[in-house]
Amino acid sequence: MKGDQLVMTAPGPAGIDPAALTREQLLGWRCALCGTLLAGDRPLGTVTIGQGSTLTTYPLWACDPNCATENAWRAAIGHAAGCEACRTGECVTGQRLLDAYSAAFRQEHEGGAG
Repeated sequence: MKGDQLVMTAPGPAGIDPAALTREQLLGWRCALCGTLLAGDRPLGTVTIGQGSTLTTYPLWACDPNCATENAWRAAIGHAAGCEACRTGECVTGQRLLDAYSAAFRQEHEGGAG
């Protein structure tokens, strides 16, 4: 191993690969799950990363409300805004996106988010 190579020394929460996190995610500026700038946040846990002989532990933060719900809503609304078939209720893609949002919303409100 090279002295400047980053190495994960503790497992990340929620299946997060610490090597894939950006500097902004490690510093708590962006969601560790989806990369969105954080406005409201919730703690996820910590990761410890080694660089040479230095170990640094970073607290990780995620979107609050749940980013799965927020991202599903944005996708559904973004699609519907420009889709003529959504206006008539005949869009398969729009219905799929709305169903994904409904499922994420139910999961979040039934205590299964995280």
